[in-house]
Amino acid sequence: MQRRVAIILLLIAIPFAVYWQTRNFAFVWDDEANVASNPYFNPVTLANLAQFWHQPYERLYIPVCYTVWAMIAALQGGGPLTASAFHTANLFLHILSTLVVFVILKMLFSREWAACAGALLFALHPIQVEAVSWITGMKDVLSGFLSLLALWQYLCCSKAKISLETSPTSRRNQPGAARNMTGNIVSKARFHYAAATTAFILALLAKPAAVILPLAAWALDCWALKRPAKESAVPLGAWLLLALPVVLLTRAIQPQADLEFITPLWLRPLIAADAMTFYFYKLLLPLSLAPDYGRLPEWVVRQEWLYFSWSVPAAAAILAWMGSHYRPWLMAAFAVFIVAILPVSGLVPFSFQNVSTVADRYLYIAMLGPALALSGFLAEHREKWWVAGTVAALGALALGSAVQTRLWQNNLTLFRHALKVNPQSWTAHYSLARALFKQEKHDEAIAHFREAARLKPNFTNAHFSLAGLLAARGEFEEAIAAYRQALKIDPNFADGYYGMGNALALRGDLDAAMQEYRQALKINPNRSDIYFSLANAQLKSGNFNAAAQSLREAIRISPDFVHAHNNLGRILAVQGDLNGAIRHFREALRTVPSFIEAHEGLALALNQQGKTAEAKEHLQEAQRLRKSR
Repeated sequence: MQRRVAIILLLIAIPFAVYWQTRNFAFVWDDEANVASNPYFNPVTLANLAQFWHQPYERLYIPVCYTVWAMIAALQGGGPLTASAFHTANLFLHILSTLVVFVILKMLFSREWAACAGALLFALHPIQVEAVSWITGMKDVLSGFLSLLALWQYLCCSKAKISLETSPTSRRNQPGAARNMTGNIVSKARFHYAAATTAFILALLAKPAAVILPLAAWALDCWALKRPAKESAVPLGAWLLLALPVVLLTRAIQPQADLEFITPLWLRPLIAADAMTFYFYKLLLPLSLAPDYGRLPEWVVRQEWLYFSWSVPAAAAILAWMGSHYRPWLMAAFAVFIVAILPVSGLVPFSFQNVSTVADRYLYIAMLGPALALSGFLAEHREKWWVAGTVAALGALALGSAVQTRLWQNNLTLFRHALKVNPQSWTAHYSLARALFKQEKHDEAIAHFREAARLKPNFTNAHFSLAGLLAARGEFEEAIAAYRQALKIDPNFADGYYGMGNALALRGDLDAAMQEYRQALKINPNRSDIYFSLANAQLKSGNFNAAAQSLREAIRISPDFVHAHNNLGRILAVQGDLNGAIRHFREALRTVPSFIEAHEGLALALNQQGKTAEAKEHLQEAQRLRKSR
């Protein structure tokens, strides 16, 4: 018992020590869209939460993951979300996954230290850093934890059935006490299968890649537990039927039409084999890990070695098969590793292939395979030198993970490193440019936006972001050209027309600016900011009535739009509608009591109505606010 407690503490403490640094990390990459700026998390309500279950969000149907994120957001009590709680939750889930891996390996090999070594390999391999250190990676960690839970409970069910099948007498011929014991075993098996099925469904709803679980469970059943394949057919067939709706929904919300390159059917097995070869390499030598390897299908098919790389997984499969007669766990480990990456291997096109076919996070659940292989090996080889070598290797992996984890602390560190690994990564250039822009390093940001646009000419946001920065610097001609390029790619891009209008207005071409604003409003008529900019252009053109109408539209859409109320008040005051002007000035001050311009406008309107005392109060308040700035 003391040994087991020591092992459990070890499995908690070491991953905790490696990954605890993530609690101080920021939101990175697409954490902003998925979590930090997600409108459904501010505030978290039952109605908002229901949206994740009713329909996909950001073209993903992962309602369990979004529900967990929502719970973490709710615990923060409103206001801007902080990353620390999300990182801490992700680490907590990873440690739970590690403990479940230990339980599975202990069940299969009955050697606690061998199971501990396998679980530590799962926890500490640097390939796991992406999923654990990245908040959006929680979908892999959460689905992985639930998948491992499902496998554990399924193996418990299989073990119970094995004990029942090896009973010396049939249930019908047993005495009462024995029949009761058999009945208890049957009930226990049913309970474990129900728990496994529940965990499997939740894993699917955390990330659809969990669809591979029936195959992984079948591999463990056949090779690790040595059960006949037909014994798994019914329970695992039921799992496949449960997974079918999720698979169909995933294909519906991520159509192949979104892919820039559709790999021909006959080449897809080669793409998948190349991905497996890549993963074998990173598994054995986890160096130069990055969020974007740029391993695009269209790039891979142009490489001559594509027609030879299949030999690596083929050779591994042959060796595992040959060794399975003496070491069944070897084939089980290989099968679990391979089937876990099948959904994202390239056999079936998926959306991230526009960036890369391979990614570290895709190996999260697949790492159960190498963990199984290490535990099986150490269960048979208990010599001191093997133990010492394993400890040294695990120590090196822990150190590598600690170093790799530091790269994920913010977008600057992450994407500067990503560009060292893959200088042609348009995603890294774009994400780094955005991070540099937030730090007001505009020259560097422009350079990286340009490079992102060069590497991916049809990337609308790269051209749009570049245009915005150029316009802010007064480089209007180049900015307008970049806006035109963005709109050429996406003619229904309302923000593109809006940005173009702003650039033209700054250049002084008000008529052209108003035309762009109107085009933007045709695409999205519910944008109060566009109406406000249109009103400013109309006001500068001397068309007060049109400006007033545009401001009324802005207020209709956003009733608390203080600048719209203030500007409309000024127009009405000039037109002689003092009551209307006063009403809008007061509305602006109701929302923002420290709005200096509204105090001044209200004071002037009140003074014109002869209400000098109140006018003096607002004028004095405006002067006080100016002095306190």
